[in-house]
Amino acid sequence: MKSPYCWLAAAFGAALFLKTDSVKAEITLIETGDWTVYVRGRMQAFLNYNHGGGLPVSPLDANNNSVSLLAGGDNSPVALKPGETPGTVAGEIEDLRIRTGFVGNVLGFGFRNRLSLDTELSGYTAVTTYIDSTARRKYTPVTPDWRESYLQLEGPWGSVVAGRTLVLFSRGATEITYLYGYKYGLGYVGSVSSQGGNGPSAGHVGFGILGNGFGAGIAYATPDLYGAQLTVGLYDANNIPGSGILERTRWPRTEGELTYERKFGSASMFKLFVNGAWQKIYEGGGSRSQTISGVGYGGRIELGPVHLGLAAHQGTGIGINFALEPNDSGWHPTSKTFREVDGYSAHLQIAPSTKFDFMAAAGITRVKRLGIDKVDTLDTDGDDRNGDGFKDADPATPATPASDDDGVPGPDSVGFAPIKHQIGISVGATYHLSEHLHLTLEYFRAMFKWHTPIPYLAGADGEEQNLDLINLGVTFDF
Repeated sequence: MKSPYCWLAAAFGAALFLKTDSVKAEITLIETGDWTVYVRGRMQAFLNYNHGGGLPVSPLDANNNSVSLLAGGDNSPVALKPGETPGTVAGEIEDLRIRTGFVGNVLGFGFRNRLSLDTELSGYTAVTTYIDSTARRKYTPVTPDWRESYLQLEGPWGSVVAGRTLVLFSRGATEITYLYGYKYGLGYVGSVSSQGGNGPSAGHVGFGILGNGFGAGIAYATPDLYGAQLTVGLYDANNIPGSGILERTRWPRTEGELTYERKFGSASMFKLFVNGAWQKIYEGGGSRSQTISGVGYGGRIELGPVHLGLAAHQGTGIGINFALEPNDSGWHPTSKTFREVDGYSAHLQIAPSTKFDFMAAAGITRVKRLGIDKVDTLDTDGDDRNGDGFKDADPATPATPASDDDGVPGPDSVGFAPIKHQIGISVGATYHLSEHLHLTLEYFRAMFKWHTPIPYLAGADGEEQNLDLINLGVTFDF
């Protein structure tokens, strides 16, 4: 299953653009008495060149059985060399597209109403659109994505946000990749062909960054206490479509984030964060349940023109590219048990003047195999359907172990290989033509590797796919 994470993870930056930039970018439409109504937005367009190997063909294990590669990499159409047969080689991807960037094209409207001397009510709603066509079909309509719509009440006691906005789990890491990497960039596209989806790109999401995404919820943030702030929230529960049986929920998901931020002078600061999420998910037609849980942590520091951000995350059921995504490398295909996932990233930005800034980033996301991933659990010969270890027709006689009952001596084929890791390395430069107009050139190297098939074929390591991207584009924000 190909996970369309680039479009679901896309424009995480859209909300961050509206939260982390100063209000100078907004245009006031109405200002009267205690009311302010404003508009904010941005527009982007990029040339995106992609080159690399196609999705590997199904490898063979030691028993000469074909192994399915679970979600990972890019499955875009490929070109074959003369004499090559489709389905026998990976082929080559080479493509030049015109796309929207990481943030996307955003149009947002907001208001602020001063209720008293120290209490303010505000609201915001924003729509994100894109310019690229689904599967290069210009007649396919562009569907607006209304990503945010919320109310916020702020006072000396803290603040409450109710509505649809960025969730808390992995918020700090997503903020880093936006601020120090893809505020005016594109990054990884997620799918060269845009088959099955389209829209803004993924930045560094999926490569050490777990995109937090948007959700409906209610969150409370404490007042700033000497730089420390705690935010806790309840969010509409998330099921995992495609997981087979884990597609029912009961109670909201709990998330929280603790931050500590201090500023030094006008150009230096540091911020630390730790966040997490917890949710139960249930079998659709039974009583079985599992727990989705994860933690993210890291920090960023700015010393004049040098900005550094480090982030990490780990958990089970949390997704591989964006939080709580449906990705079949995230769970065992028959038991539906969640695999453990972790990720680590570093972003460096250097801004020597108001005209230029340069960035470099690296990150890795890993999927760890379960014990059950290493053994075939299918009762191929049907002599132990109830799984009690004895032949169903003769309970006194031990059954043929399911791990070795396909008629071929030796361990049976597991039949699948989940993604092992996704590594991303990127560099880029942005030239600020004006306060609102920005030109960006960047390079992204995406490297995918799958776990080795079981039983292991000597000399056959896990399959790999590598892609190189060059992006050149312009952003106008207001």
